[in-house]
Amino acid sequence: MLEKSGIRSGTVKSGFGLVKALLTAFAITIPAMFILAAILTFTDFPEEYKTIAVLIATLSALFVAGFKSGAGNEKNGMVKGALTGLVYMLILYLASSIIFNDFMLNQRSIIMIITGILAGAAGGVVGINRKAKPISKTPRFGKGNDILKKYRK
Repeated sequence: MLEKSGIRSGTVKSGFGLVKALLTAFAITIPAMFILAAILTFTDFPEEYKTIAVLIATLSALFVAGFKSGAGNEKNGMVKGALTGLVYMLILYLASSIIFNDFMLNQRSIIMIITGILAGAAGGVVGINRKAKPISKTPRFGKGNDILKKYRK
């Protein structure tokens, strides 16, 4: 009933764009990793900063994913962003465990999962609290602001 009337509700929307948010995160992370690999290959980038660069790329992608997840809803942005971060990090953990044939959780894995959840939650909070411009204030092609409009009858 609510969907037909055009009223947005956080409880009506199922899935809250989790798949779109995850695809966005991977669409940011994968090119960032290729760029980082090219930088590491063709320059004298210090190897000690490699982990920090990977962490920054991953967390920025998770922040954007959490933002997208929270922006499409009216409530629980932190929970939905954190869930997006958790699912993303679980996918990465399972993929790396399968590739390296090592399913052990170490301290680095736990820290990455926790920071991923926190980055997604922060993005969800920012996404849910964003200020949308009213339709009357958005610039439209061919429709300039008429400053004398209030004086005309």
